[in-house]
Amino acid sequence: MVVTRGGRIAYAGPRAGAEFPPDAERVDAGGGLLAPGFVDIHIHGGDGSDFMDATVDDVAKVFRYHLRHGTTSMCPTTATAPIEEILASLEAIASYRSGPQAYGRALGAHIEGPYLTMSKRGCHLPEFVRNPEPREWMSILERGPVASMTLAPELPGARQLIEELHRRGANANAGHSEALFHEMQEAAGWGLTHVTHLYCAMTDAMNNRWRGTPNPRVAGMVEAVYLDDRLSSELITDGKHLSREMLQLALRVKGYEKLAIVTDAMRGAGMPDGEYAFGPRHGMIAVVRDREARIPDGTALASSVYAMDEMIRTFRDLTSCPLWQAIRMASLTPAEIVGVADDIGSLEAGKRADIVICDMDLIVKAVYLGGVAAE
Repeated sequence: MVVTRGGRIAYAGPRAGAEFPPDAERVDAGGGLLAPGFVDIHIHGGDGSDFMDATVDDVAKVFRYHLRHGTTSMCPTTATAPIEEILASLEAIASYRSGPQAYGRALGAHIEGPYLTMSKRGCHLPEFVRNPEPREWMSILERGPVASMTLAPELPGARQLIEELHRRGANANAGHSEALFHEMQEAAGWGLTHVTHLYCAMTDAMNNRWRGTPNPRVAGMVEAVYLDDRLSSELITDGKHLSREMLQLALRVKGYEKLAIVTDAMRGAGMPDGEYAFGPRHGMIAVVRDREARIPDGTALASSVYAMDEMIRTFRDLTSCPLWQAIRMASLTPAEIVGVADDIGSLEAGKRADIVICDMDLIVKAVYLGGVAAE
């Protein structure tokens, strides 16, 4: 049972020990499961909208869809585009954030790109992929708030950006990158702390830019995540991006305290099969079929169309991990990664009363945002 008061958790524990101040409310699972609200630190859209659409209505629409699936806080994620469009997206996110946030809490934004390696850009538009330029990225950071930025640390100019992100208390994430192990070690020394969507659009010992040289099997980003305790990472656990064995290996080596579950959901989440633009409406078309989004030639995935409750269920089923671990990877672990675990991410006295009630199959029955039942 959870007792809430003034939007915060006053008590979480057995019914027998609960106290009820006059102005308190109780949240009881009624034989189901009480979980903290889910925290998604990498999410682009849903229900036909994307944060790059850059309107408050579209931002609210994405939040409303994912709230139904238990996500109560998220880092709205941008995509590679002209700088004006990224700034417009940040303005819309800030406008939603300054209001009542009726459909979930907007944490700082996650800026994915445009500072990516061209060969690892995935579904990001190639004409806007570029190297970091201080005047441009400073305009992004000043428009903020920015919780994290994904960039390729091997690019010219990356060090200055990583150091500035670290100075500001934002996460510098490595992703969409050809970085080798020693470059990841250097970047961690500059302040890099996190790696975006483990295994996806990155190097490993069998797939890196030294292939074809006398010594091609040089460790890359995957090995850096596994070996460097300074680095956290995240998994897209829809069963489409990564096989059972890859998920099991990541969990065994890195552990649930350093791996977050993310949706990386795009605007096709919650929508029927069809064609949907990734990121801005002029972005690369993703073809959604049988709950899988791919670029038009079918050679690569283009984000996901799963919500967080589905990701948790799939991860539990594929890895056979305890359900509480999978839930932690979608709540407290991501909250710790972006530095907000003192406020959200677990059912503890003093934290925000963001609560999910679900059955033992993790089917969401009710969601509370600040102690108030969401419609």
